[in-house]
Amino acid sequence: MSGAFYPPDPVTPGTAWRLLVTETIVGAFGPDTPVATMSNLWRLAGAPKLGLEALIGAIPTQGREAVHSFAVAAVGSATTFVVRGAGCADVAVGGRMRRVDARGNEPWYAAELTDVERFALGPLERSPGDLRPRQQDLPLDGGVVFGAWLGWTSGPLARTPRTAPAPVTRSTVATDPQETNVLSDLGRRAASLRRHHMEQPETAPTPETTAGARFRVGNRQPERIDTPIYVGRQPRTPRLTGPTLPRLVRVDSPSREVSATHVELRPTPQGVVLTDLESTNGTVVRQPGRGVRRLESGESVPVPPGTLVDIGDGNVIEILPWA
Repeated sequence: MSGAFYPPDPVTPGTAWRLLVTETIVGAFGPDTPVATMSNLWRLAGAPKLGLEALIGAIPTQGREAVHSFAVAAVGSATTFVVRGAGCADVAVGGRMRRVDARGNEPWYAAELTDVERFALGPLERSPGDLRPRQQDLPLDGGVVFGAWLGWTSGPLARTPRTAPAPVTRSTVATDPQETNVLSDLGRRAASLRRHHMEQPETAPTPETTAGARFRVGNRQPERIDTPIYVGRQPRTPRLTGPTLPRLVRVDSPSREVSATHVELRPTPQGVVLTDLESTNGTVVRQPGRGVRRLESGESVPVPPGTLVDIGDGNVIEILPWA
């Protein structure tokens, strides 16, 4: 049986990551993540109608409540990884190891990989090893616990007897008593995960930025980026669409350099994020003061005003100053 697991090794105060597991979303959040934020993320992750975008949109990335480091994965036929700060994902794909990290990108970095065999989420300084679950590792069917890192495997997962130590105890993590109690309660709630999946969050986050971001393709009229935008030769909406309806923008590509659905422009509270949707011929980005670079397949980058995005066949997307 596939699933998530984590090591039973004791963690010292101030270094324990918050590990979150639902049926489709798993994540590791840095030691500075407030318990109130974890409670909200647990509720959102367990609401299947919201999805990964809603969860990421609800993670504070600025201000006193900012979560500076995290690594989140949405597991499916393709696995989407989103990482920030000191968080990373070590992934085994096709017998090879790959590390997905933020690479200095803000507010976060995202990648979508297929044929994922297993992965581990946690801090950058962790040595990935071969990512295979050990006999002593504890399975985690659902909930929020403290730990050094979180693993997931598509292969058999050894089951530890139910007498295994509780996910969170005062002896393993010396933290605020109120925080320990809340996280322990979230772990107990995992036993009734299906029931909680029926609950709706009090408020659903909205991905729209309040800054009025705009873009223009070639000489066309500018358009607002007030919903996810998919640009391509014959664009279609991908699987993950979030709570708002997307907009499809078709471009001409006589030589078929542009993929059917080539890139996504997504508004976030921090600005616009561009994602290459595994295009055939790639995406070239020229950012103000940062030169020209070709995105990796599936890569996401923030695109400030003044950015030029070349998707082929003379089609250039310009990110305009916010109105």
